Amino acid sequence: MPLGAADQSPGADDEKPVMSFAVYGLRKSYGGVEVLKGVDLAVADGEIHALLGANGAGKSTLIKCLSGAIAPDSGTIVIGNQRHLALSPKTSRQSGVAVIYQDLSLALSLNVVDNIFLGQELRVGPFIRRVAQRSEAKRWLAELGAGIDPGAKLARLSNAELQIVEITKALRSQPQVLILDEPTAALSEREAETLGRYLLALKNRNLPILYVTHRLGEVFTLADHVTVLRGGEVALTGRIADLRQDNLVDAIVGRSVRSDRVLMPRAADQAKVPALEVTNLIASGIGPISFRLRAGEIVGVFGLVGSGRTELLEALFGANRRMGGRMAVRGEVIWARDPAASVAAGIALVPSDRLRKSILGSLSAGENALLPNFAVLGRFGLRRRQHERRVFDRVMGRLDLRPRRYELEVRRFSGGNQQKIVLGRWLSEARCCRLLMLDEPTQGVDVGARRDIYDAIRAVAADSEGRAVLVTSSEPEELMQLAHRVLVLSGGKIAALLEGDEITEEHMISFAHQIEKSRAETS
Repeated sequence: MPLGAADQSPGADDEKPVMSFAVYGLRKSYGGVEVLKGVDLAVADGEIHALLGANGAGKSTLIKCLSGAIAPDSGTIVIGNQRHLALSPKTSRQSGVAVIYQDLSLALSLNVVDNIFLGQELRVGPFIRRVAQRSEAKRWLAELGAGIDPGAKLARLSNAELQIVEITKALRSQPQVLILDEPTAALSEREAETLGRYLLALKNRNLPILYVTHRLGEVFTLADHVTVLRGGEVALTGRIADLRQDNLVDAIVGRSVRSDRVLMPRAADQAKVPALEVTNLIASGIGPISFRLRAGEIVGVFGLVGSGRTELLEALFGANRRMGGRMAVRGEVIWARDPAASVAAGIALVPSDRLRKSILGSLSAGENALLPNFAVLGRFGLRRRQHERRVFDRVMGRLDLRPRRYELEVRRFSGGNQQKIVLGRWLSEARCCRLLMLDEPTQGVDVGARRDIYDAIRAVAADSEGRAVLVTSSEPEELMQLAHRVLVLSGGKIAALLEGDEITEEHMISFAHQIEKSRAETS
């Protein structure tokens, strides 16, 4: 679809929207490989324009061209009434481009108002006008509908509120365009909803907003227009009102992908010894909880923020101290008091926060993938590097890691491929993994990588080793595609156990609110 086609479609406003931000024919190559192939994109004043695409589609390269981190090979960048062939970081800021990344540039030791004015303090001579700064910060926050105390320490704020402080800091520079790079990737669903309300209020400032995200639900809630990149090209662009989620998924992946629940074969017979049996488990934030997993079964865990999803997995893994109850793996009672003992017993956990809890950024992809297995893969206390590479290639071939390079630093991989590396850590033949637990395994992962991760999870459950899989998710649709059964947690307890046709979004959300609702009614 050509640039601007969405604005000329039937039902569009008769008056053409003002486009104060656009790129035309943007191209960029690295080492002869073209990453951007003539991208056209325009964002109207006062609209939120979603930018989607799989990892490697060109989103990050486009943002780097706009922020001045790199120069495009050709094309034009239009900001306000100025046209640019390339931008430096300085000219990008001077032209009015404000980019807010996932990793916020805030000083956590300072309060809200000091962060907003950091480096741009209001002064009279050498003295900072603190009363004026606090008054102005309060006005900015009120315009966004944020009830944040300007004097509050950042340590007391939620992740969504930290994003708002970063946005307020950017707005003080009177930007011509605001670019948000996956602002909700590390947020809970409740925090994401909060940030969404602030962004809708921000539209009243008539500012063009380019919103990069992997969460398709946000696109239909927040955005006016959407552009999908695939392979460095615009695969789809148009008004949200004219599109369905299937259209976006097909454009991102490049082929039709079914979003219906996948009905998988029944798990092993219930009469056999359970792969996992949990009885009256009590730990911080949860309990008592009892359930069973059968060999070859995928059981999902769904719940709202604070329901105990993560606490349950960490208690089973020994990272959250158990205060009561019993767990047995294939009939063997496990008393693992810490993660190391759990790994030795064949229990593995893939945390949701891979950057802080799984990935060692300074190590290579191979070293990260084989981290718990070097002793097993070695001989007489010595490493066998060629053997390590063969094991790495076999595991990552099944997960379709791209690029499949053992020596490449893991920090240079996209989020989806980093997650494949963490998952592969527990799937090699060197590791006896009897119970695989995954906490939000597709958080911040694009649609294409999600498909690969889903396939890998199904393969783990279906192999001949008799493994079981316990997976948490805040997305009902994900568990509808993956799980044989779903445990719904509410208030740290099991509110429902769903299976077969009972596994629906309506049932999961309804039961997830059950205990919280009853508590509110009796309080």
